[in-house]
Amino acid sequence: MNHSEIKERIHQNMSRAALEITELRVQPDPFLGWRIAVISRGFDDKSKQERKNIALEGLKELTIQWLDLLTPEEQQWAGPLPIDSTLENVPFWPEALARSRSGSSNPEAILFPSDLDEDLDRPIVATFYSLRGGVGRSTALAYTARILASRGRTVLCVDMDLEAPGLAALFGKEDEVKDQQGLVFVLLSLEQGEEPDIRNHILRVSETDEIYCIPAGLPNANYARLLSFMEPGAWYREDRNPLRELIQILSSDRLPFKPDVILLDARTGMTPLNGPLLFDLADLAIIVFFPHPQAQRGTGELVRALLAAETRRTETEQRLTPEPRFIVSPIPASKAPEVVERYQHRAIEWIGEWLSILRDKQSRSEPIKESDITHFIPYREEIATSDKILSNQETWRDFEPVAEWLERFIPTASEEELPDSLPDSKGQILQELEFSAGTAEYQDNFLETFVETQLVNRALKPNIVLIRGRKGTGKTAIFRRLLEDSKQDSIVVLSPSPLKGDRPWVINSEGFKAIDEALETTGKSWRDFWLLQTCLACHLSWRGEKPQPDDAVSQVLGTDPTNELELVRWFQNLLPQSQIGLLARDWLTRFDGAAQSTILLLFDGLDTGFGNTQADRERRTKAIEGLLSLITDLGDNMKNLKFKVLLREDIWRSLRFDNKSHFFGRSVVLEWRERSDFFKVIIKQALKSDRFKGLVVDSIQQGSLLSNLSSSSDAFSDYLSESQVFEIWNLLVGERMKGGKSAFTRNWVWKRIADGSNNHSPRALLQLFAEAKDWEINEQERNPYQKTIIRPRALSSSLEKVSEKALDALINEEFSELQELIDCLKGIGRSPFYATDVSELYDELSFAREVGLLSIYEGTKDDVKRYKVPDLYLSGIGMTRKGQA
Repeated sequence: MNHSEIKERIHQNMSRAALEITELRVQPDPFLGWRIAVISRGFDDKSKQERKNIALEGLKELTIQWLDLLTPEEQQWAGPLPIDSTLENVPFWPEALARSRSGSSNPEAILFPSDLDEDLDRPIVATFYSLRGGVGRSTALAYTARILASRGRTVLCVDMDLEAPGLAALFGKEDEVKDQQGLVFVLLSLEQGEEPDIRNHILRVSETDEIYCIPAGLPNANYARLLSFMEPGAWYREDRNPLRELIQILSSDRLPFKPDVILLDARTGMTPLNGPLLFDLADLAIIVFFPHPQAQRGTGELVRALLAAETRRTETEQRLTPEPRFIVSPIPASKAPEVVERYQHRAIEWIGEWLSILRDKQSRSEPIKESDITHFIPYREEIATSDKILSNQETWRDFEPVAEWLERFIPTASEEELPDSLPDSKGQILQELEFSAGTAEYQDNFLETFVETQLVNRALKPNIVLIRGRKGTGKTAIFRRLLEDSKQDSIVVLSPSPLKGDRPWVINSEGFKAIDEALETTGKSWRDFWLLQTCLACHLSWRGEKPQPDDAVSQVLGTDPTNELELVRWFQNLLPQSQIGLLARDWLTRFDGAAQSTILLLFDGLDTGFGNTQADRERRTKAIEGLLSLITDLGDNMKNLKFKVLLREDIWRSLRFDNKSHFFGRSVVLEWRERSDFFKVIIKQALKSDRFKGLVVDSIQQGSLLSNLSSSSDAFSDYLSESQVFEIWNLLVGERMKGGKSAFTRNWVWKRIADGSNNHSPRALLQLFAEAKDWEINEQERNPYQKTIIRPRALSSSLEKVSEKALDALINEEFSELQELIDCLKGIGRSPFYATDVSELYDELSFAREVGLLSIYEGTKDDVKRYKVPDLYLSGIGMTRKGQA
């Protein structure tokens, strides 16, 4: 018979005897048979045998190891009774390992603390565990505690390694441990129903920081005797559970302080006590291991058991799963990088395999990235040979990422001081927010949201001839900024098609093809074309009296061309003239002399204006080489007319022409190096919402900022300090990302929308926030969140769509020749991947690295072993991660 059948039979027996059951508990014995307790007032006048005959009728064949048939009064002195349970979910090793192998690990049922929008109630409990010894588990815990305490957190460390206590010694406090003080005495007191004063068992580790320790106890004869009385296996089968009671006490006001974090130092191996520490008490299970084959199988079984476990937490309708983190330690000290890489890659691949079930977890907003939850700690002799943790903070740095894993689950001071008006205004602000996620050519109110940085301001200067940058870094934004600047005269010679406007001299791909044919027919060069094109642009754009060309040109020019066909015919008629280059140069010199002030000659759209076929790209190369060669010869002789060319970085690198060095010191490469500048792109657009702007005024109490906020958003936001930018950012989208490696949302965004060369595109940033805003509006209706305008999870939930758009722009707007490689990567399906998997596409691989589609994961530039795809393109391709670092 099973658990439910036994209970049903007892209910029938008691009902037949007209005895009401106050309480019924049935539980399988851990070894054999059953434990049964029946509480009933009807037993009051009956003997033990009578009670047994009534309750167990028809159950004589059962093996009963424990039987209590009691009245409610007798229950008071009977001691702990077995709980009513099938014991299928008890957090002990046999059951936990069995669950992981029984198929009960449904990935959709796994809910980690980092999956929640709301924060867990403090304290956060982290269990440090290692299957094997000698890997620095206690050391990692102690240094993590030190770092957290130095950052203002209150940390309580508990030595749960009862058989080999040593945490107090690691903190240099072993001599302060007294007899009958420590965890063993606390747990045994709780087991006996006593209420020990927990304050008497706590040591203060630091006089300046809030870091405390509960030692296991003083390891003497009495300690060993008491330790033998402990039976953790009974705690989850009976009424009293000293472990859970301990955590409740440490989380209550019975302490003189409120811990932010409780760090549990668990014993190595599979002991009765450390099962509950991992599978029940831990919010985070920090697994420490060295990637030796001896640790692979057992640690893998542990991880799978974790994923099938449910913690004590009851804050949500669905029970939480302990969230795994991994410390790989100690990585051998070696001057050969391939040795270190071998251990790192092995560990990451093991972890990827252990967590493979999570790849089917569709409800996660972002797939787990193994390297985000893994930290490598190198061997350091000074740590390995020290008697206790060192006070030198330089030594702590190896453990800072571990501290950050915990920090992201604890609200910061700024998050705890949220504006009172946010819940009332959030919906209206979301409706007002507009993020111009298209290209600069199509953005409305462009100048109001244009972000000026130190680099951008340099690019705007007339003496900068060439502005280079990757797609999406802001070249066309600078073009529009110059074009729409009322304080700077400019003439458009070439522009992207959307900005062509009423400029009939701006040529598109078919026009360039016809020009190329005319140049070949007449034997003229692209330099000649650009001279004429620039003269014509000046002629058709000039304000006031126009300088006239030589009669030979005037006769051909006739009436001004009004469309591209007339323009091409004008070139076809003019190019055959033998001295056309000299005539055009003379005409341009007259324009230069007639100018009363500096006029910029703007060239943009060179990347897309020629078309995308191989022939088009070859034509583009010749044309741009001719243009830049012309500028090197002519530019210094012009006093008022100043060339300014905006060019894609990869095109520049492929060009071959004389005097390329002429542009040294006269060119700017657009790169977003400062995060605060980059995030101003979002802040400036968000502040176009009057309600959000008002919320910022109410929330950020800084005099200089508040006075500037009274003016227009574009006036003040250019002068925001880095801290002010981040404050407004936190109000908009929150400060912390609970999952992943980056503790802060700004770090997560900075990393996720970078390409393989670590370049950042404002377009991708704006697309991310446009998608996140829409996601938040939909989610807010069914799952309200009032801490920020956009919750952090909206970012991770929106990344896939941004990735698809980024890949589409890369292939369809820039590099269609990479399509074959993309198709191959879709077939591989996982990143990183071996170079041998795509060896037949060697040239495409080199180009893909150059444009940021790929980066080297393992090996060197000359000998690549494996490549990886950056997050920006990963989802767009349809690939998943496998051990990316």
